[in-house]
Amino acid sequence: MKVVAITGYRPHELGIFKADHPGIEIIQEAYRRKIVEAIELGGEWFIFSGTNGCELWAGQVLLELRETYPIKIAVFPPFLEMEERYKPYEQELFIQLQLEADFFEPLTQRPYEDPSQLRAKTAFFLDKAAGLISLFDEETGGSPRFLVEGAKRKQHMELFLITPEDLRVIEEEKQWEQQWE
Repeated sequence: MKVVAITGYRPHELGIFKADHPGIEIIQEAYRRKIVEAIELGGEWFIFSGTNGCELWAGQVLLELRETYPIKIAVFPPFLEMEERYKPYEQELFIQLQLEADFFEPLTQRPYEDPSQLRAKTAFFLDKAAGLISLFDEETGGSPRFLVEGAKRKQHMELFLITPEDLRVIEEEKQWEQQWE
């Protein structure tokens, strides 16, 4: 498993509307743990589209982990100018990833036109990746549903799902640590 795709929820799907929301740190820790697990199983390239929310937060984690692990980062937005719809702090993260990724290439060389660009993105990631990391709640579905369901149907796809229970455990661990500091 050399190529691992990353996806997850958008901020509004999680009720996160500020850059300093405390849940972001917990989500990033969950992605950190799954990314390290994927690295230990042979993950070398980590690919994602750069959508705001989980993908940008995981992108920050990848940049940090790249200092310790010999991983590569590739960002494939589904269309040009995707970040223009983002809040300023999200645009900064997107631009940082664009500049610091090992590879950056929009999948279509035109701005958003229709949902076919998003379906093409899903097909691209399912074709290229042998693993998928995602924050996903089976009961909620949401934006990561298409990639997660496609990955479940693909033979030999390694799934690294982050569940709401995983987030609760990390939050409890952080509270426990703070209690003893």
